[in-house]
Amino acid sequence: MQAAHVVQILTTGIGVGGTLSAALLTQAFNRRTERDRHRREDQSRWLADRQRVGAKFLAGCLSVERRLWSACAHLDREERAERLPGFTTVLLTPEEGIPGVLEPITREILIEDIETAFDSLNELEELAAELTLIGSAEEAVAARELLEALGHVVGLLEGFVLFDAAADAVEECRTARDIFTAQARISLQVDGIFTAPDRRPRA
Repeated sequence: MQAAHVVQILTTGIGVGGTLSAALLTQAFNRRTERDRHRREDQSRWLADRQRVGAKFLAGCLSVERRLWSACAHLDREERAERLPGFTTVLLTPEEGIPGVLEPITREILIEDIETAFDSLNELEELAAELTLIGSAEEAVAARELLEALGHVVGLLEGFVLFDAAADAVEECRTARDIFTAQARISLQVDGIFTAPDRRPRA
C-alpha cells in the first residue's frame, strides 16, 4: 500500500514537473519569438528611414547638380590674365557687369544660381547629418564627399572660371553621386546591377 502511494506521488510529481517544464519552454520560446519579431520590425523601420532620407538626399543633390550644370553654360573659354578684372567673385561685381567680360544678364543668372545652390546645400547638410546617424559609415562618407563636390562647383562659378574647369568639376559631382548611390544600395541591401542615370555629354 505504501509502495503504491509512493508510486502515485512520483507519477504525479513527474506529471507536474513535465507540465511546468513544458510551460517554461513555451514561455521561453514565446519570448524569443517576440524578440525576433521586434528585431525584424526595428530593422525594417531602420531600412525605411534610410531609404527615405537617402532618396531625398540623392534627389536634392541631383537637382543642385543639374542647376550648376546649366549655370556652367554661362561661363566662357577665353583665356585671360584675370577672369574678373578687379574682382574675386561674381557676387561682388557691379550690376552693370564688367564690359567685355561679364554681361549684366549673365551676372544676374549666375548670382541667382549660386545663391539658390547655397540654400539647397544648407538644406542637404541636414539630410547628410541624418545619414551619419542612421546610415552606414561608407554611406555617410560618400554623402559628405558628394556635398563637398557640389560646393566646389559653386566656388568655381563664383570665381567665373573657365567653362572646362567648371564642367570637369560637375563631372566629378556625377562620379561622387554614383558612389553615394552605390553605397546607399549596399546599406539598403538592394540586389541587382546599378546603372548610373543622367549621363549627358558635355556641350
